[in-house]
Amino acid sequence: MHVLFVSHSADLMGAERSLLALVGEAVRARGHQVTVTVPGDGPLRAQLAAAGADVVVLPTRLWMGRRYGPAVGAVRLLQALASVPRYRRLLHRTRPDVVVTNSAVVPAGAIAARMSQVPHVWVVRESLLSNPSLRSVLPRAAITRLIARLSDGVVAVSAYVAGQVTSAVPTARTKLRVIPPPVESGPDTDAPSGPDGVSGPDGVSGPGADRPVALERLLLLGRHSAEKGQVDAVEALAICARQGRAFTLTLAGVGDGEAQRGLADLARRYGVETQLETVAWTDDPAALYARADATLMLSRNEAYGRVTFESLRSGTPVIGYRAGATTEILAGGGGLLVDPDAGALASALLNLAADQEAFGRLAAEASRRGRELATEPSPAARFVAYLDELGAVS
Repeated sequence: MHVLFVSHSADLMGAERSLLALVGEAVRARGHQVTVTVPGDGPLRAQLAAAGADVVVLPTRLWMGRRYGPAVGAVRLLQALASVPRYRRLLHRTRPDVVVTNSAVVPAGAIAARMSQVPHVWVVRESLLSNPSLRSVLPRAAITRLIARLSDGVVAVSAYVAGQVTSAVPTARTKLRVIPPPVESGPDTDAPSGPDGVSGPDGVSGPGADRPVALERLLLLGRHSAEKGQVDAVEALAICARQGRAFTLTLAGVGDGEAQRGLADLARRYGVETQLETVAWTDDPAALYARADATLMLSRNEAYGRVTFESLRSGTPVIGYRAGATTEILAGGGGLLVDPDAGALASALLNLAADQEAFGRLAAEASRRGRELATEPSPAARFVAYLDELGAVS
């Protein structure tokens, strides 16, 4: 089978890393031919080629974005539609058996596939109806309806995302699958837990077991935005400091210098600048998880929560907002859910820091959950099996 994936980006963020896992499964495990389109040059291109895919640079625009107000959104939509003929020519030349669009924000491949009568699967990785960062000249419900109409199958990365799709398009249930995104393997869960192989709290060994059982170092990963909760994290840090508890906080992957400066200014206003570290980008999140006592997940509209999964795979407990798909991942244990508010977050941090036994139980639970996740089959195999099924039916 020949699969053509459409990527909305050539970067190496969460959606693109999941795409790499899908391509690897399709090529190496199933022996499929894979072509991937990317809108420009970037680090994803070389990684895809190394995974065995044919990579085609095909410029296109998105129909949803952070700054897509009425005027910009209208222009971007027209530009996205103008790239449809390029995709049709590519489909005619490569003749794939199925087209997969890797994000809800790029429409050209889906439209071209429908016009060319090629089966199409749309992967929805976003909180379509509630994420304030997804703006468009088209109403969100209308985009959701178009996604369902232009697809032979829709894959939602969580039950939370699936619920948003079906709330806008109830009939989409017949073509909807929930398959979480594949996440790279974490640390070796069978390795000794420390330099002397000593187990952690309650005799637990494995990821996270060699850390001191105390809550001091916090980590939050993600590009700086109102949606990701960095401001809440700094505010909670300041509340805790006023109560006599000085946590340290690393904000990693925040983005460019402007984002870093803005967060540094905020920390200075709150008087916690010495407790804050900002990192523009990281190629090694595993090292950050290993250094942290707990990871914060503060998105109010998290479509899945790759960071939550990665942190648990590393044995690091997660303190997350009771919102979005974070609740789904933490339902299996290894984390603490709090109301989406800086004050509630600060109270939870202070309580855990004051109760070493409670935090020890949470750390042990995260280590147990990390071992469980290490044994679960990769969602990439489920996804490619679904493509095989769809190709056989079509």
